[in-house]
Amino acid sequence: MVVFTDSISYAAQVTGIQPGAWTVPQSATADLNELLQRVYGGCAFRESKLAPEQPWRYLLLVESAPRSHYDVLVEMSRQQRGVPGGTLCLAGAGRDFHGFKGRPWSAPPGNIYLSAYLAPGRPLEHPGTSLTVLAVVSMLDAIDQVPGLENRAGVKWVNDILVDGAKVGGVLAYTQSDGESTGEVVLGMGLNVETPPRVAATPFVPVAGSLRSATADPDVCTQRYLLEKLILALGRNYGALIKGEYHALLERYKGRSLVVGRDIVLCNEGSDMEVEVIAEGRVVALGDDLELLLEGSAEPFSKGRLMFSPG
Repeated sequence: MVVFTDSISYAAQVTGIQPGAWTVPQSATADLNELLQRVYGGCAFRESKLAPEQPWRYLLLVESAPRSHYDVLVEMSRQQRGVPGGTLCLAGAGRDFHGFKGRPWSAPPGNIYLSAYLAPGRPLEHPGTSLTVLAVVSMLDAIDQVPGLENRAGVKWVNDILVDGAKVGGVLAYTQSDGESTGEVVLGMGLNVETPPRVAATPFVPVAGSLRSATADPDVCTQRYLLEKLILALGRNYGALIKGEYHALLERYKGRSLVVGRDIVLCNEGSDMEVEVIAEGRVVALGDDLELLLEGSAEPFSKGRLMFSPG
């Protein structure tokens, strides 16, 4: 995998690539040039190499991003500007980042803000939800590799990662299809590794935390360690998805669900501090497209913001 960076010191921190291993860019192919310009904005950058290989071809590292790489990749996909499949972008911090439905996402230094661009070029099972499942399961796989955090992370419907009740991460997914074939995929993954963001508590996110504060051995819980584990897990699970193993990934998602068997309140998407209730009750199951099935309700629910019932 070819790696680019605008900060050799930051790159050493998150990849371990030492200063002497960097050269002037030599692998900036025509289909990558526009993305490099959008990410680095004309600033100087350097090139090196790093394992793993497949499906990853490029990793663009930026110490501080002026805007979300996820948004950049989605824009280029919509504009058909061309991005090589298997491209990763990592920011060490950033401004104007956002989560699901455009909600603000605080991005202080010390965490992982990873975006991935993939080009399956084939039909995917349940394309509307399979990529959210892919990203969530990969995040959980990576967290499980931290000593003391095995099986402690779970998913709060539909895309929030929690450890001991505190939100430590979230995912975004965008797809562009050509008929039945999924041509382009953009994933966004935010993981609070070292720094809990300073955000106001809401009924939907009462507590924000970090992985380092949840483990007894914080020295192991670093950006470099989690980045390596996340890239490997994402590549492995993506391989399973394109082989038609969506339901195996879905069962792993369901097995780590924090809402099944719990009493919840489902609110309007626009709710924040003031809630507008759509439905409430006990979640008995998740459907094949992650829809909520509530006890006593014949209607599944696929939209809304979820909070746990008090008590």
